[in-house]
Amino acid sequence: MKKLSASLLAVYGASCFPAFAADLALRPPIQPVAYQEVYVEEEPLWNGPYAGLGGGYGWTGGRGTISGAGSRGLNYNGAIANLFAGYNKQLDNNIVVGIEGDAEYSWGKREVPTGLGFNGEIGSDWSGTLRGRLGYSFGNALVYVTGGAAVANAYIRALDVSVSDTIYGYTVGAGLDYAVTDSIFTRLEYRYTGYPDQKVVEDLASAAGATAKFKMHTHAVMAGLGVKF
Repeated sequence: MKKLSASLLAVYGASCFPAFAADLALRPPIQPVAYQEVYVEEEPLWNGPYAGLGGGYGWTGGRGTISGAGSRGLNYNGAIANLFAGYNKQLDNNIVVGIEGDAEYSWGKREVPTGLGFNGEIGSDWSGTLRGRLGYSFGNALVYVTGGAAVANAYIRALDVSVSDTIYGYTVGAGLDYAVTDSIFTRLEYRYTGYPDQKVVEDLASAAGATAKFKMHTHAVMAGLGVKF
């Protein structure tokens, strides 16, 4: 009985093999899966808008001149708080161009004697700039120079009286931005800001039959933390 079953199985297998072989011959060959590399161009690190805040210290020198009364120079130094925002464009050769504006508050002031038994105060507490920037990217580090227009106030206060005026000038400097991540960077910057001779408190001076001029300059060193958007 076992010999008969084995014989029948062999006959059945032999009869099916031609059909199985024909079926294999009709099937299309299996094609290997093709893998294609896709290149995605990365956005340059320094491209786009950004904003940040910082702080530092400023060394300011000022000189006021009143016709008929001579001139007097004063130095007043103090801490600085800074808010900045701008836009960068990184070119193919790693050169970065941009524009930036900032607003600052300064605690630079100094007491001065009035000769009337009380002291007055002279200083400048707010300023702002609008500047161009030109830099070069060394990977995560951006070294740049900057320059543009500046505006500030200059004031004199004594007792309950405060007289202030707006003065205009220029600013130049250099700095280093360093990308800690793709969106966060730190900053270290030096700037010189000059306000050449210009008329101030014209109404008061002309009422006294005089002219008043004032000039000021500031050396400032600031550190900051920024975010790229």
